[in-house]
Formats: sequence, structure tokens, C-alpha cells
Amino acid sequence: MLLRKDLRLLAALRREIRGYAPGFLLPQREPHGALDGELHQLATTPADVVALQVDRLLTLARAGQASGPSTGVTTIAAALEAGEQSFVQRVASELHHFWRGFMAERWEGLRCRMEADIRHRGASMASRGLSATLNSLHPAVSYDSGVLHIRDERSWKVFEWSRMVLHPSPLASTWLLRDDPWDDGGTHLVYPVGPSGASGGDPAAGPVAEGELGKVIGEARLLLLSDLGSSRTTTELAERHRMSASTVSYHLLRLHRVGLLNRVREGSRVYYQRTPEADRLVARRYRRSLTPQLAGA
Repeated sequence: MLLRKDLRLLAALRREIRGYAPGFLLPQREPHGALDGELHQLATTPADVVALQVDRLLTLARAGQASGPSTGVTTIAAALEAGEQSFVQRVASELHHFWRGFMAERWEGLRCRMEADIRHRGASMASRGLSATLNSLHPAVSYDSGVLHIRDERSWKVFEWSRMVLHPSPLASTWLLRDDPWDDGGTHLVYPVGPSGASGGDPAAGPVAEGELGKVIGEARLLLLSDLGSSRTTTELAERHRMSASTVSYHLLRLHRVGLLNRVREGSRVYYQRTPEADRLVARRYRRSLTPQLAGA
């Protein structure tokens, strides 16, 4: 979808951000003017900060590419050659186009999902404590004795004395970490949020396969549709929901035919994601199912 919209630098960043996200992509203070304020902060990031953070991103990306730099790394490096200020201004411009072309019409459903997760985490911290709440964020994340451990393709340790900001994201497929030693903005941990407003654990857990929508389209298709708030491939869905790739492909084809999924090819991969209409259907359903959970939390 990003390549189709000619947002090539944004597509390259999306592809190469694995675990570490450059801090300039996250607002450092409360901006004035909401989106415009955040984009202005991004576009005016100091050049030395951009250079350090992009270098760290490229170093981590290249470390996992034994056969040579990927297309994404090449695109990011080429964009940086025009200068750090030009680089962040281009990122800000592409993010603005991405918002207008994709996010604006979906925002209500996405915002409801993030707000539900924030309420869920607040209730969890009050009743279960910090440790249990952090341990529930993502299968790769654990907290013990004042240290947040992240064990995935790479391992990270974040100590308790560092300020930590949690970001629920309905678009992220895994965790992302902003932990720059040269910056005093603290540690920012992005974690994926499922359609029920909570993340972590078994992707099939929770009230995903209940209610009237499941009776209409079938429980398996509801499960897949609920997990497609962010784009995923058939292979990813098959692994996440313990189905065969052929079964997932069959259900995705039917959902696509009735207008509930968008389908975009990026290179050799085909990504599926809910349409705005499907977002509204799922949002209405999980708001109904989440209300009694929050009341009893």
C-alpha cells in the first residue's frame, strides 16, 4: 500500500524497523495543533539527532542481512545523502500523505482501540500491579526485579530508573523500542493492540470469536478479520492462528470478494488489511464485548 502511494521512504522505514524505532519518529513533547504539531516537530529534528538515530537503525538492519543490503536499507541510505534535514522533511511529508490517504477515515476505529487498551492497562496496574501488566504486553516482553527484558531476534534490557512511556498501536505487528542513550526523553515501548483492546498472549484469546458478526461470516473468518487492523500476509496469519496457509488463503479470498479486505502486493508478498467498512463492523463489535470486561476489571 505504501509503495502504491509512492511513499517509498516510509515503506523502507516500515520494512527495516525491527525492534528499534528512531526517536524522532515519536513526538518528544505535547504538540500544538495535533497532527500538524507532531509533523512540525519531526521536520525540525536537529541534524545530529537524525544522523545518530538513522545510523543506529541502519546498523541494526544491516546486521541481519548477510547477503548484502536490502532495498529498504538502500532507500534509507540514499535519502540520507541529501542531508538530515531533507531526510526528516521527506519523512514528515510522506507521513502527512499517509494520514490523508489511509489513516483519516480509519482514525475513529483505531482511536477507540487504543483508548480501550489504555483503560485496560490502567485497570490492570491498579488490580494486578506493574509487573503483571508489563508481562502481558507482548510474548517477547518480561519484567523482573526492576528490569524490562525484551527477548526476540535481539535481546534488550531497560532498567527501571529510565522513564518509560508505553504506546499501544493497532498498526504494529510486534514490539518497537526507542531507547537512545544520548536522549533524555526516556524509553518508549510500542506494543501491538488487538481488536479486543488488549495485546499479548495467544492471538486467538479473548472475545474475538463471539457475537452476531461471527454468526454471519463464520468464526474463522471473524478471527482473521479481527487480526487485520494492521496488514499481514497469509503466512503470518497462518502462524498466528495455527491454521494451514491454504485455509487462511480461502477465507481471505472470500472476505476480499465481499469488500471487507484490501489486498496489496509489495514485491513477492501480498498484504491484507481491513477496509474502513470492516473496521467499523469490528469496532462496534469489540466495543460491545469490551464493556463488561472493563466493568469487571
